[in-house]
Amino acid sequence: MSTFYIGVSGVARAGKDSFTNALLEILKNDGFNAKRFALAEPLKNDCKQFIHEKLGLDVWTDNSEEKSIFRELLVWYGKVKRQQTQGKYWTSLLDEHVNQVLPEVCIISDIRYQQYDEDEVHWLKNKKNGILIHVERTDIEGKVVPPANMDETINDSIVKEHADYKVCWPTVGVEDLYTLDIYAKNAYDSVVREKLYATKNS
Repeated sequence: MSTFYIGVSGVARAGKDSFTNALLEILKNDGFNAKRFALAEPLKNDCKQFIHEKLGLDVWTDNSEEKSIFRELLVWYGKVKRQQTQGKYWTSLLDEHVNQVLPEVCIISDIRYQQYDEDEVHWLKNKKNGILIHVERTDIEGKVVPPANMDETINDSIVKEHADYKVCWPTVGVEDLYTLDIYAKNAYDSVVREKLYATKNS
């Protein structure tokens, strides 16, 4: 079968990584060779030396406070490369990576833009015939976690409009993350399974 694509979108700290990991486990348990990818991986690789030498920080940190220090730098660099290529730079690099690995299912954990005609959402849904799942998280007061910057404020709502499935899940502690698996299972059963098996049997 050709590689089946699933994209996950949402603002920073919405839980895209947690959702991607949960969906990855479901796919593996269902017998699929599924791999996780991120458009931001080559971006971070390009910037990691500068951030380490000039800021004394690790670009791969999970610390939210440290991420906030250099997030705008990553956004700026990513935006410049997208402007130079009409939104195709990072997806073209991902294409190369996926073609080297050739998984049955490719899950991309950070679909963020539909600014240009052939931007990330277009690439996922039109070129790859993939599925887009948008993720939001509510805080302990029940309020949706807001965008981290103006770039997200502008783009997340646009990307959300193109989603095939929308998830809004609550904030839980690390020890209770497993309780969120049902959200990934619902998405899998609702929009992924049928199209995935159709692709497998075609």
